Amino acid sequence: WAPPGPARYPKCNQAFGAKPARRFLVALYRKAMKLFILVTAPAAGLRLVSTREPTFNTPNSLAVNPKEDGIVYRHKQNNFQNMQYYGDFQIGTPGQTMSGIFDTGSFDLLVLSEKCTHCPADAKYDSSKSSSFVAEGTKQRHCYGSGCADTEIGFEAVTVGPLRASKQAFWEITHHEIPVMDFARFQAIVGVGHSDSPSMDHPTMCQNFHIDEFAFCLEKGDGAPGWLYWGGEPHLHSQMAAMPVVAKNHWGAIMKEVGVRRADGSMVTFDACKPTCSAIIDSGTSLIALPKDQLRQLEKEIGHVASDCSNIDELPTLTFNLGGHFFELPPRTYVVRTQSPRVDTSDSGLLKILTFQPKVEMKTVCMHSFFAMDQKTQHGPMWILGDPWLRHYYTIYNRPTKTMYAAPAGADCRPSTYVNFMDASNNVNVTAFNLLHDELALQGPREPVMVNLNAARNPWADRLVDGVMEI
Repeated sequence: WAPPGPARYPKCNQAFGAKPARRFLVALYRKAMKLFILVTAPAAGLRLVSTREPTFNTPNSLAVNPKEDGIVYRHKQNNFQNMQYYGDFQIGTPGQTMSGIFDTGSFDLLVLSEKCTHCPADAKYDSSKSSSFVAEGTKQRHCYGSGCADTEIGFEAVTVGPLRASKQAFWEITHHEIPVMDFARFQAIVGVGHSDSPSMDHPTMCQNFHIDEFAFCLEKGDGAPGWLYWGGEPHLHSQMAAMPVVAKNHWGAIMKEVGVRRADGSMVTFDACKPTCSAIIDSGTSLIALPKDQLRQLEKEIGHVASDCSNIDELPTLTFNLGGHFFELPPRTYVVRTQSPRVDTSDSGLLKILTFQPKVEMKTVCMHSFFAMDQKTQHGPMWILGDPWLRHYYTIYNRPTKTMYAAPAGADCRPSTYVNFMDASNNVNVTAFNLLHDELALQGPREPVMVNLNAARNPWADRLVDGVMEI
């Protein structure tokens, strides 16, 4: 169902024109839905909160002291095929502009170096061109979910917008075995973990920038950018769902009660996290990772995803409890579109196959965005919630308190409203829940994003280990 358009109200259409009239009616519909929810939600035991917008003096910069003034920089994250989000920064004197994945799953700054002779990147850091470079020389091998890199440490001036560290410890990549970096749009991995780096005794970039809090959000449209908000928004904390970080090395919370909510409102909770799972909310992962046996259970509960997305409105909504709060991912968030090769099997196509000249066409297909990754942790099996989560939820990361905060993201990639749609007895108020999310749906695109799976970033977390990994 959608709000009535100007075609049903010809007088509005004549007076204002079709597009203005529709904007007026949609705005009226939104206000009516919000009023309905505000009136009915308290009686249903729901918690409704709204958030207010920050005021920016310029499109990017506010101040230079995040502890006093909140957001200091609204940092654009460029989008490559909805699989890689990367932001620009400067390193060296004069500054050499590089693009990096700002990764909540790691701590260190790694930069492709001119010393890496086999690296095909167009832009690589050259220490010989910088007057602020200080060599240190310690060598180390960094391993991530996507592969390993040989590095050596140095110190350099690093700038992100108005933020600057004059002597930042960083690692030059002199050799790597990370295939995605060979054709990626980024040349650096910028760790924004919550504490000290486990691999060195020097302050991290967040520590040198005096950044105690930052936030991530990815806009919902195909090719739309993401945003990294450097600095704190303490006025939002009480208005969002708070998730205590229990992981020592990652932004991870306790997850339990994984299930699905079907189109008729019925809930099915399957035995995925007994007693708990670890859920890492990771800006460095393109998809959603979960254990293989749990993926099979989830696929069974979700059912078949039609290759043309024709049944997307019939697919269930994924639900889970994170840090004591219930969250949901609707099918338009966890389903993606991609291009798949198809060989022409018509009579003429078969002839070409027999003569070793097959005709291959690319076809758009729909699929879910989950992949299997088995890893035990001290808090149970590990899930990694990557880009699909950040497209749906504006997420704040607070370092001193080790807390994450989340609320649904609006079309402008700012937090909208958090509704704890489950009551104390784990019952759903379907009417209020559906009305709220119908209103939110008007703000975003109706089609799942188109992705190139070859450009996907696997988790930047440490490589999987046998037994229990302490995250």
